[in-house]
Amino acid sequence: MHQQQIRDVVGKQGIMTKALFYPFIDILMHAFPYTFTQVQAENETVVSIEVTTEIGGVWSIKKKEEGWALDKRNNLIPSSKVVISPDTAWKLFSKSWKPEQVIDNVKIIGDVELGKNALNIVAVMA
Repeated sequence: MHQQQIRDVVGKQGIMTKALFYPFIDILMHAFPYTFTQVQAENETVVSIEVTTEIGGVWSIKKKEEGWALDKRNNLIPSSKVVISPDTAWKLFSKSWKPEQVIDNVKIIGDVELGKNALNIVAVMA
C-alpha cells in the first residue's frame, strides 16, 4: 500500500495490474463483513462490491444467524451492489479518502443505505 501511495504521487503504474492489485484488494475485502457488524438485515441478505476493470472483481457478504460472512461466489443476487473503480477502492479502503469524498464516484444499485455502509470499510490500521 505504501509503495502504491508513493507511485501514485510520482505518476508510476505501481500495483495497478491484475497480478499485483487483485491479491491486494482481495486482502482488503476481508474487512468487508466486519464493517456490517452493527447492521441489521434479514438472513440471506447479500451486499456486493464490484471493483471494475480487468484488475478488479466482485466480493459479497451474506447475512447469517451469527453475523455477516464474506462470500466470493459470483452467482449471488445482492440487495445492494456498490460499483467502484480500482483507484477509488484502494484509497477509500485504506483510509486515504473518506466515503463522503467518493460518493459521487461510485454507483450504488439497490438498497442505498446498505451500499453506503459498504463505503465505510477500513481495511488497514491508520
